Amino acid sequence: MAGRMNRPALLDCPEKIKGLDPQGMLDMVARMPEMWKAAAEIGQAIELKPLKNIRQIVICGLGGSAIAGDIVSDLLANSCPRPIFINRNYQLPAFVNDETLVFALSYSGNTEETLSAVKMAVSRQANIIGVTSGGKLRQIIAENKSPCFVIPEGYQPRAALAFMLGPLLYSLAQLGLSPISPVEIGAAANPLGQLAYGPSQPGKNNPAKQLAVKLLDRTPIILGVNGITGAAAYRFKTQLSENSKVTALVNVFPELNHNELVNLAALTRGKHNFSLILLRSEFESERMKKRIELTKSLVGGQIGGINELPARGKNLLEQVLSLIFLTDFVTIYLAILRGVNPTEVEAINRLKKELAR
Repeated sequence: MAGRMNRPALLDCPEKIKGLDPQGMLDMVARMPEMWKAAAEIGQAIELKPLKNIRQIVICGLGGSAIAGDIVSDLLANSCPRPIFINRNYQLPAFVNDETLVFALSYSGNTEETLSAVKMAVSRQANIIGVTSGGKLRQIIAENKSPCFVIPEGYQPRAALAFMLGPLLYSLAQLGLSPISPVEIGAAANPLGQLAYGPSQPGKNNPAKQLAVKLLDRTPIILGVNGITGAAAYRFKTQLSENSKVTALVNVFPELNHNELVNLAALTRGKHNFSLILLRSEFESERMKKRIELTKSLVGGQIGGINELPARGKNLLEQVLSLIFLTDFVTIYLAILRGVNPTEVEAINRLKKELAR
C-alpha cells in the first residue's frame, strides 16, 4: 500500500497508476461515452417484431448484467405501462408465461443462473430477447429463433454496462414500452465528455479523485432515492466491492427513513469510520427533498459531514449515467490508493471453478 503522504499525489502519476492497474480498468471507465455510441449502433441494428398481449416484463441477469435491469426499472418506474421485474435467480416467477417479455442478459453468455431461467422461459413460451457477447445463451436464443443483440467480447462484465443497457433501452422504445426515444438514448452519454473525472484531470480539480481520497480507510454508506438514483447507488456499492475491494452499505429514500435513520442518528462522531454519500437528482419530488433535508439535519453531525454527489444532465437517463460515470471513477481511484488491482476478482473466479466441478 502506498505511503499515506503520497496517496493523493499517486492519482496524478500515470506511471504508478499503470503499475497498479495493469489491465486498464481506469481506461475502460473513461471510454464509457465511446462505448455508449457503439451500444447505440448495436441497439438499433435489429428491427423487432411487434409484440401483442405483453402483460409484464422480466429482466434476467446477475452482477454487472443485472444492474442494467435495475437502471431501467428506475428510469421507467413512473412511465412503463407494464410492471418490470428483475430476476436474479435460477428460477422464474410463476407468473411468467406467453404474455411475458423476458430479457436474458449475460455478458459472457454462460451465467448459469441466467441460462437456467431462459430455458424455463423457452418452456413457458415467453417472448425472449437476448443481450450477450456469445456463449451458451446466444446458442439457446438462436435455437429459439428469438432476437439477440450480440455485444463485443473482451470486457469485464461490470465494465460493459453500456453494452447491456443500450440494447435494453432501444428494445423497449421500439416495442412502445418506454417513452425514452431512440434520439434521447443515443445522445445520453454525450454530456459525460464534459465531466472532469478522468485521470488527466489533476486531483485539485477532480471530484472523483477527491472523493476517493475521502473514502480511504472509511466504510461508505451510500444513499439514493427509490425510482430515481436507487440503481446508481447500488451500482456504486457493487463497484466498490469488485474494483476497490471494500465493504460498503447502501439504502434508499424513503425506505431508510423507516429503519436506518435510527442507527445513523445514534452514532457518536469520532467513534466510527463511516462516510455518508448521498446521490442527488433534480428529479426528486418536493416531498422527497424535504425528507432528505430533514435526514441530513438528523444525522449530519453524528456522521461527520455528508458527501453529496449532484447528477448532471437534462433528463433522468443522462443524470443516472453521470452518477455512474463519476462513481465508477471513484472506485478505480480508491483501488489505486489502496494498492489493489481493480480488475482482479479472484474470489469470484474460484467460486465459479468450484461450481463447475
